[in-house]
Amino acid sequence: MSTIQTTAFTTRGVTKVYRMGEVDVHALRAVDVEMFAGDFVVILGASGSGKSTLLNILGGLDGPSACEVSFRDQSLSDADEDALTEYRREHDGFVFQF
Repeated sequence: MSTIQTTAFTTRGVTKVYRMGEVDVHALRAVDVEMFAGDFVVILGASGSGKSTLLNILGGLDGPSACEVSFRDQSLSDADEDALTEYRREHDGFVFQF
């Protein structure tokens, strides 16, 4: 008996570059991720490796510099602020570490 997994998140080539004065800081470089509904996912990495940046992009809090991001076949890459607000209201939950 096979189980069909529903894709929750898909990212292709997620890149995030922050401009610090005259220097470009690459927080993420071409990250590909596929996460499935019902899966428990852990994101581990050293400080400064882009974990929070990736979560902020998946959560619709920050936009990528370049890539394709989708949630249940809904593109977040091109979404305007109103669409991201609706996405966050309907699908997100955040606990901040501050």
